[in-house]
Amino acid sequence: MNIKKINLIVGREFTIRVRKKSFLIATFLTPLLMAALITVPTLMTTLKDNNEKNIEVIDPTGIGEKVLEDQEYTHFTFRREGNPEDYKKDFDTRNLHALCVIEPVEENSVEVRMYSTGPVDQDIQRYISRQISYEVEQQRLQSYNIPRLKEIMDDVRTDIPVKSLTWTEAGDEKETITEVYMAIAYLSSFLIYMFIFMYGSMVIRGVIEEKTNRIVEVIISSVKPVELMLGKIIGIALVALLQFFLWILLTAIILFVVMALVGAGAISDMAGSAPQIQGGLAGTIASFDTGSGVLTGIASTISQIDFGKFLLSFCLYFIGGYLMYASMFAAVGSVSDAETDTQQFQLPITIPLILGLFIMMHTFQYPDSSLSVWASIIPFTSPMVMLARLPFGGVPQWQLLVSLLLLFLTFLAVVHFSAKIYRVGILMYGKKVTWKELWKWMRYKNG
Repeated sequence: MNIKKINLIVGREFTIRVRKKSFLIATFLTPLLMAALITVPTLMTTLKDNNEKNIEVIDPTGIGEKVLEDQEYTHFTFRREGNPEDYKKDFDTRNLHALCVIEPVEENSVEVRMYSTGPVDQDIQRYISRQISYEVEQQRLQSYNIPRLKEIMDDVRTDIPVKSLTWTEAGDEKETITEVYMAIAYLSSFLIYMFIFMYGSMVIRGVIEEKTNRIVEVIISSVKPVELMLGKIIGIALVALLQFFLWILLTAIILFVVMALVGAGAISDMAGSAPQIQGGLAGTIASFDTGSGVLTGIASTISQIDFGKFLLSFCLYFIGGYLMYASMFAAVGSVSDAETDTQQFQLPITIPLILGLFIMMHTFQYPDSSLSVWASIIPFTSPMVMLARLPFGGVPQWQLLVSLLLLFLTFLAVVHFSAKIYRVGILMYGKKVTWKELWKWMRYKNG
């Protein structure tokens, strides 16, 4: 193989794709969407419905009047008697948000119905359900006529949280929250899956486009088919890495600008306390704790993750996984005249990817199980599963090294056989290729 010619193909693929409008739109639009997904839910939690809501309660049991109290923007009016049918015609003129009917259905049990001309506020429904349920529960307990029952229940009622602690290499104890590991594992594994599939599909489209336009016939007069295939795969890989880097950078910039505009006061407070904050991101998160200990636990959990090792592993598994699957996608594209023709060959390739996604979910619960360990070593599933194991810690160094070694060795083997298919298929038009023919092409000694 000629390295210079491969570099020329890489440069050509990179230049063509970064100049496309679709690349520019996706590069600059995606960070906006990602920033919106992060900031909008947070902002929405700060928004409250300040409209006054009047709720009339028909309650012959008297339970509602006993436990339902007016809230900030919600007001209750109680009646012992009434017919819901009388409210149908003049519901809106009464300026009511909802009509609540509480009726006894059996001893120490009631039925609650809400009537309205539109959707009823979910927070109000949950509040009414919680209060009525608690009161009915208390009445049922009292029906047993047990002396000092309330005191006994208050004394018996116990809530003992289970704290998860890990020992560091220095022998220190640090609190951990498993859900944090799960979130990081899921995000990283899903990103690997999404990028491999997205950019692998880009390789297929690129190969088919050159084949149908007959451009490939001109190109291979100057370069070998295997050089063209490798150049295309590496070129798209560079595009992927550039796009990924720009996504992170632009998302961070947009989030910073939004925080500066929306939460300037909060940022000033954080900046004022910066000298007292230690531990980088973990310390920053812990500084916002309100006393529940949750944020401190999150900060402690994050501080125990070796992000240098994790980010390096993420890049290596993305590169290795992409190169391996992109080689197979290139072979699939070479034997197809249109994207619709790739279905029969693409499905066996995507099955291991999807399987890795399912095993990843198993890994959340059992990161050290036999299935998780073997799936993190087998090259076709290791990019997703190993990234799901790493945040939890405890992955032996030899397993990580063996997994990466097998991944890149498998890539070399896949490239060898894919190149044989690509060499023949790229110049074949108008013929439906079978699996038998693919097997025959892979056995050519001069591939």
